[in-house]
Amino acid sequence: MSPARFSIQQLLRMSAGLIVWASAFVMLYAGFSLGCQTLDVEADQGLVNPVTIMLMIIASVHGGILLLLLWVWHRHPAPRAYDESERSHRFRHRVEGLVLGLSLAGLIWIAFPVAMLLQCTG
Repeated sequence: MSPARFSIQQLLRMSAGLIVWASAFVMLYAGFSLGCQTLDVEADQGLVNPVTIMLMIIASVHGGILLLLLWVWHRHPAPRAYDESERSHRFRHRVEGLVLGLSLAGLIWIAFPVAMLLQCTG
């Protein structure tokens, strides 16, 4: 039995969720730092201020991309495993779904403080 070889496209599909999550992570935290430095945010503005709105838009766009990828993943089920290539395809399909789901959960986890905490205090 020879080891399964993955093409670049297959590897990108399996890691697409992590790529989108990492992009959201960098953009949220960089946007928080740069937004607090460049935008005039008063402490009395509360939870709705330009920085929070910008960060929630970034999180929503990334969440929409992850939901779209999950929808496409769900619409194309893996074939039943009869031979080695179909088992490999089924494995990749399961990994892709797991990574997309965990990436969406991770995005919600890192976006939650953006919506609940005051920005630029201190």
